[in-house]
Amino acid sequence: MLQAIVNNPAKLHSWIFALAIPAALTACGGGDTKIVERDPIPIENDHDHDDDDLTQGRLLVAIKDQPKVSIWDIKDAALLEEYTLTEPANALYASPSYRYGFVMQRLTNKVNVVDSGLSQEDHGNHKDDIIEAPRMMAFGTDKTRPTHFTGTETQSVIFYDGNGDTSTPAQVGVFTEADIKSNSAGNKLEYTTHMHGAAQARDNYLLSTIRDPLTTSTLPDKVGLYKAANGIYSEQQVFTETCPGLHGSAQNETQIAFGCTDGVLVITQTGDSFSAKKIANPATITGAARIGTVLGNEHNTEFVGIASGQFFAINTTTAAITPLSWLATGVTDTTALAYGFADEGELFVILDNKGWLTLLNTNNWSISTRIQAITSNLSALPTGSRFELALTPGHTVYVSDPIANQIKKIDLDEAKVTGSLQLTSTPAKIVWLGIAEPAGNHH
Repeated sequence: MLQAIVNNPAKLHSWIFALAIPAALTACGGGDTKIVERDPIPIENDHDHDDDDLTQGRLLVAIKDQPKVSIWDIKDAALLEEYTLTEPANALYASPSYRYGFVMQRLTNKVNVVDSGLSQEDHGNHKDDIIEAPRMMAFGTDKTRPTHFTGTETQSVIFYDGNGDTSTPAQVGVFTEADIKSNSAGNKLEYTTHMHGAAQARDNYLLSTIRDPLTTSTLPDKVGLYKAANGIYSEQQVFTETCPGLHGSAQNETQIAFGCTDGVLVITQTGDSFSAKKIANPATITGAARIGTVLGNEHNTEFVGIASGQFFAINTTTAAITPLSWLATGVTDTTALAYGFADEGELFVILDNKGWLTLLNTNNWSISTRIQAITSNLSALPTGSRFELALTPGHTVYVSDPIANQIKKIDLDEAKVTGSLQLTSTPAKIVWLGIAEPAGNHH
């Protein structure tokens, strides 16, 4: 997974972040609702800040080695609620509106959804910001091995790998915000065999992988086009271009890219027509290395691919895959942990194992700046822990520090840490949930 898409440039208002929290907190489970009506705000500068408490947002945090997630109010540095799961969450994702948080529990075949309590109603001439207590939704899934999550501006997509040992086939579930709210089934694609696959939704269409059941590999090697009707996707075409060892996918405004052992498969949508082409690996990708992770953003025509820890710019116009230099001069023994497009696609952010953020300008892929997000003693990092990155629709990101049990707030415009949230337990995965104003369409 997963990155924010904003069709109408949106500013995420500046947030005043509390530096500490009392040692003991009580869960806030009240049912009060606060509605704040807002007139449209003209946009003069995409990076203007506004001290609006409503857009502080909330953080959903998976607790290390525990079957629990907690949700925190950022402005008040307050623990609002904690929920018990079937097993420790292996991944967290935000829904397109950022209202809901998907909690993935792959080994026990569970996906739960937490409502942040922050939402927005559009009344045409104004918008109402709704502030409520968070809650665990009735919506959830129990399909086998929920693994890959992708999103569009209106849809959340889960690829369930299935299980070869139990002859359980793979599935894909595509859900809108309305499906989550009403606990509906959404659209689904059902396979006849298991696979470690990938899927990308495009409105009524779905680009999803195909695996030959006679092969021993769990990885697919083809992509099919499917269209939804009455909740079921049916096959429209299978692209002749193959993608051996397919792993990783992403999309931008007009294209969908899949990582292959021998390059990248790129599918272009023009109206209801889809065409495919293959971009071969450059000579710099050798041996067993292959692009197994792909990232995209609606505001960028180029994709980013990752092969064995090396980043590449994928230019679909010139059919070129070019290495990116993201390590500063003199920096060694450094590996990337988390990454993604930020600030409406203007930046590509990389969090490394030393606790630094590297910001790349996406217009020319040069290093914009580096920010030391973590200052704790790295040798004290708990076994099995790592730093995690949470992106937002704007110019702010969050980085978890499992050494100090904190979450750091980083302003990308100011290129510095501007606050810390003290937690009551060790964080694992984190994701930002909330309202981005003015309202827009988000990934």
